Amino acid sequence: MTHARRPTRRGVALLLVLGALIVSVTAAATLARVAATTKMQRRADLATAGAHDLLHALEAPIRHWLATDSAHVVLSPETVEPRVEVLNETWTVGGTVFEVTVTAWDQCGMVPIERARSGSPLRLALSPEARDVLDRVNVPSREPAGLDHFAAALTPVDGLQLFPAGSMGAPTRYSAPDVVPDAETRRVIVEQAPPPVAIGAILATHNPMRVNVNTAPVELLEAACRATGRGGVETILAARAAGTAATVAPGRTPERRGAGRTLDLAGSSSAWAFRVDVRAGPVARSWWSVYVRSDSSWECVQRLAITD
Repeated sequence: MTHARRPTRRGVALLLVLGALIVSVTAAATLARVAATTKMQRRADLATAGAHDLLHALEAPIRHWLATDSAHVVLSPETVEPRVEVLNETWTVGGTVFEVTVTAWDQCGMVPIERARSGSPLRLALSPEARDVLDRVNVPSREPAGLDHFAAALTPVDGLQLFPAGSMGAPTRYSAPDVVPDAETRRVIVEQAPPPVAIGAILATHNPMRVNVNTAPVELLEAACRATGRGGVETILAARAAGTAATVAPGRTPERRGAGRTLDLAGSSSAWAFRVDVRAGPVARSWWSVYVRSDSSWECVQRLAITD
């Protein structure tokens, strides 16, 4: 009986040893996975923190550009939207790729939302699709106007997007998280796949009834001159084609059509919108901010997160 039991005891012992080995290997593999996941999470957390730090750090250069350069912007007559590249930088630290792009849109080079809803000729400077979307949006009178009010009104049929793309495409368009295309590759990407027309590039939510003759697209400039009874469109366009700022007579001229505040033609802008795109490794963040000039200072009156 004793000899018959020894194989059984050895078998039990072998099973116990095998079980212990399996548990040890499994535990080691689990610990390795946990360690790898923790390391990846730590990297992601650091990248996220870096992205948010970049967003806040860009406040200073934006304000500097507004104070020193914004009043001197002159765009070609061929421009289809009042867009200016403010900053586009890429660098690598410790193997992590960082990228920031800041692009500005002149709110005074777009159709003011107040006139886009009225019988003003400025409404005709918008595409039929944009006018349809605008007519579907109801902004409560006690709430500030903003692109966020248009999000629910946009449908795939409209062929429009809410926020315009950043300089040479936003960082989120890149497929590889740690590969940044060079300037030529970006140019090809943009030319081959131009972004759809964006509400934020053609309709001004914070335009104080002013049209900047040096940044407005031709259709808007012509409509503004008709609305105010002024001529000189060809002279303005000729100056812009030569890269020279056009001047207009001071003072406001009441619109012939529509009600509300009068329209002002000016050579500079008092409201700018910025799209800020930052990328830290695989983490990308984007914001849309609107700045309005009050006396001699600029105030950020709205900031929206871009989640598309």
